[in-house]
Amino acid sequence: MQIRRLLVSDIPALLAIEAVANLYPWSEGVVNSCFGNQYFNYGLFVDAQLLGFYFGQFITVESQLFNICVHSKHHGRGLGGTLLTHFIEQSANRSAAEAWLEVRASNAAAIHLYEKHGFIEAGRRRNYYSNAAGKEDALMMCLPLSLTN
Repeated sequence: MQIRRLLVSDIPALLAIEAVANLYPWSEGVVNSCFGNQYFNYGLFVDAQLLGFYFGQFITVESQLFNICVHSKHHGRGLGGTLLTHFIEQSANRSAAEAWLEVRASNAAAIHLYEKHGFIEAGRRRNYYSNAAGKEDALMMCLPLSLTN
């Protein structure tokens, strides 16, 4: 298993993972827009095959997790936790005081993973995400890092 920076050449593989793992996958345009200097994007590879990835951004004193995704056929193997740990380490390496993320209120598995890694609910955005029933809330979650730096 190897975690390495994502390259633009990895976009087709990560879009394929997005398409099967998410009901509302990111578009190619959104993915392309996340390859600027302020982003840190990593993929988890086994035998050169991309199994999961995350997109992070660091601005001033905080980092934000924009997307974390593991191919659905590899769920339940701890890969999401491995990627989240890597994101937290990369945030701390950049001297981030806090790490932030947003998650669908209905995504109990993701919320459990984030809480297991120390994230706490810091707010709620009402009717933020579209879903089959219309709209659902986004939970804003924060992990204070300044005490661990």
